[in-house]
Amino acid sequence: MAGYEDLARRLKNREVIILDGAVGTRLQAMGVKVNNRAWAGVALAEQPDLVRQMHADYIRAGAEIITTNTYASARHNLAPLGLGEQTAALNRRAVTLAQEARAAAGADHPVAIAGSVSNFGLIERAEAGSVTIYERNFGHRETIGEAQARANLREQAEILAEAGVDFLLAEPTGTTEQRHWVVEACTAAGLPVWIGFKCHLVPGDDRPLVGYDSAEPLTERFAEIVALGGDVVTLFHSTVAATRAALPLVRARWSGPIAVYPEAERSDYVTETRDDSQANRLAPEAFLEFARDCVADGVQVVGGCCGVELDHIRPLKGALPERI
Repeated sequence: MAGYEDLARRLKNREVIILDGAVGTRLQAMGVKVNNRAWAGVALAEQPDLVRQMHADYIRAGAEIITTNTYASARHNLAPLGLGEQTAALNRRAVTLAQEARAAAGADHPVAIAGSVSNFGLIERAEAGSVTIYERNFGHRETIGEAQARANLREQAEILAEAGVDFLLAEPTGTTEQRHWVVEACTAAGLPVWIGFKCHLVPGDDRPLVGYDSAEPLTERFAEIVALGGDVVTLFHSTVAATRAALPLVRARWSGPIAVYPEAERSDYVTETRDDSQANRLAPEAFLEFARDCVADGVQVVGGCCGVELDHIRPLKGALPERI
């Protein structure tokens, strides 16, 4: 908790804070061959030096918060790769690599470490007898029950907390039920929690809907989720357009700090290697304009998700006001 005190003070003072950019696509660009089970989590086992370098690069680019490479590193992500028994060790390594990068980067500003927990790899399926099971993502046929899925998330959150992250970043992209699981796992670990909402837009409808493809409006169960407890509400892994549409709805329902970290609409972020033809889907100049607009609208924390990387984060330092 002590490491979070400076960040909490800055949030209370309405200061503007720079979050890092994408972890997975940055590692992909650095040569990590991601996969559709544990995504960039495989780098913790195979290329830890690149993970450390990635964090240090973001710090040198001005990031004041860096995010552990654990978005897809829960037990159900690692087990299909034969790494299930290394779940604790690899999640602890993710924190250590972030801490080492923070020490080595020589930043002239404090840097907080956020522990990422998500529902990546869990897909809800209704089965006979109204039993709901959860399938590992992208066609993998093995299934785990709800109890095991929730236990895996709690396990990961506890490991990250014990390893020394400053706070937990709840990054659920699925159903509201799965959002419950992720947020509850994080709050149970005893650290401050930032609650994330991924949104999407449907053509012809300007209402942001939660998750990747649900028909549930963001506002429908928003109050239910934030009541679980959180310091900050984040809009993450959403397009710039969806983030812009969701922001006034969040501001009308949440009086605390807001963070945004959109994605760049790449379609290659879960393919093994990077498709450089997609590099300009969100130009750094457009991202800077978006960041300025968000801060003007009361957002305190700005960063990026898939495809928003060093060239996007670097210009933020000095270009955004110090306070909202």
